[in-house]
Amino acid sequence: MSSAGQQTFRLFRALALILALALSATSAALVVVIRVPGDYATIAEALAAAPDHAVIEIAAGTYPETLAVSRPVSLRSTGNGEVLLAPAADEPVIAITDTQAVTIEGLTIVGGQYGIFVTHSEDITIRDNIVSDSRLVGIKVRLGAADILDNTVFHAQPPYGMGIHVTNTTQWPTSRVIGNLVFGHTRSGIYTNMTGMIEVFDNVVTDNGQHGIAITEMSHADVFGNIVVDNAETGIQLLDMSMAHICDNIVSDTRGSSDAPKIRQGNGIIVDYHSEATLAGNTIQGSAQHGISILFGSTVFLHENTIQDSAAQSVFVDDSETLAGSGCATDE
Repeated sequence: MSSAGQQTFRLFRALALILALALSATSAALVVVIRVPGDYATIAEALAAAPDHAVIEIAAGTYPETLAVSRPVSLRSTGNGEVLLAPAADEPVIAITDTQAVTIEGLTIVGGQYGIFVTHSEDITIRDNIVSDSRLVGIKVRLGAADILDNTVFHAQPPYGMGIHVTNTTQWPTSRVIGNLVFGHTRSGIYTNMTGMIEVFDNVVTDNGQHGIAITEMSHADVFGNIVVDNAETGIQLLDMSMAHICDNIVSDTRGSSDAPKIRQGNGIIVDYHSEATLAGNTIQGSAQHGISILFGSTVFLHENTIQDSAAQSVFVDDSETLAGSGCATDE
């Protein structure tokens, strides 16, 4: 390239960089920040006034509101004290419907039919919230997709309460349930049914009354790196023609349950009813019955699981099939 050509190239590159920086600064300047109660007294009023992609910053305080979110916005605490949503109504505290690009971050949500409910929506981020005492489910995704990250979800109420429930997502992008603390629910901590794909990584799931993590009804999942402790009936369950890689989890102290048939209670990991799984690198200890139970026409690839102190067999297989696996690659 000639000297003149090099100079022209450098000039165009500099102009492109200046244009990119200007566009970035313009985009940042266009983000509308709305403050509650500074600009509006209630969160609902702020939502009604917010343009698309606005950020609603909520100051510490108690807000007895239920919220309907149907446009791309962010709701987040200012970080200076607890933002408590505690309505009396038996409906979702936050309902996200028919939208995308929504973030819910840093809120404390108590009660309601659901703490956070997502439907017909995608690109939803639910991060660093505390959700408790929901009547049915703390965080529920149905016919949608969400990233559920680093939340604390506990004490959904009897008789049906669950922590996190993802359902009917076969036509939606992958949901991710990562880094959450989920405990003290009447039924399951994390439960899926009919999911196209879901990633359940690095959660702590403890003291739930039915299952720690349950992947059911033709769901597809990767279940990696979770700590699943002191749950009744099953630590990790794969059921009803579901498929999963279940790898590098710690499952301990799974208790029996009077509500389940004996063969299906007290198992650290159970693969049941024509399901298929890779079980690799899991540590399973202190199960009230079997460490791993493989039932009813299921197929399991086993690789380097550590099983200790099961009250019955380490691995129980009925007429199902076990094969040697080769680890946790998701394309097995």
